Amino acid sequence: MRAVAVIGRDGPDPSRRAVARDSHITAIEGFAREGLLLLGLPLHSPQGRSEGSLMVVAAPHDYLAREPFAVAGVWRDVACRPIGIPSLPWRDWPVEADLPPGRGHTILVLEGEAQPARLAAAAASGLLVFAAETLDRPGAILVTAHRDDAAALAFVGADALLRRCAVTIHATRFRPLPYRPLPRPGDADRAGTRASR
Repeated sequence: MRAVAVIGRDGPDPSRRAVARDSHITAIEGFAREGLLLLGLPLHSPQGRSEGSLMVVAAPHDYLAREPFAVAGVWRDVACRPIGIPSLPWRDWPVEADLPPGRGHTILVLEGEAQPARLAAAAASGLLVFAAETLDRPGAILVTAHRDDAAALAFVGADALLRRCAVTIHATRFRPLPYRPLPRPGDADRAGTRASR
């Protein structure tokens, strides 16, 4: 599945995020219901301070024109990276009752040959919540269920390809929204079977 990762970096004035936050939450709930927003996560420092957002969208221009954080100038810098989301044995999206308080997940932005399509075991176990290959240059964006940087770095270090990548780590907190499911093995086959009936 092709999509775009929108990475918005906050400007120096944190009050802008606070002012636009309620509008942003309302908007992303609607975007997820529409199928425009495939995943949205905050980028936090290790201390829990908001530094930006990772938004995975189907159409970046339509999204950015309607995103309160973009319109209100919360994000100082915005990068749009084309991505490919592999078909893996994903678990269902986490639900509120299953989420720990505080930091519950980690975002890993990898530069180098990561080949996330081979991480089926991590997806099946629930350790890997989301993965995408970056298509503008070799790399990947991974969201894992690690609650601290050390555990996330150990995961990277245990994989022969990932450990050769440059890694940027962000703490995050998952917000359950009505996201559509990630592509799973056999989805295209099932869709073709339904269409032929």
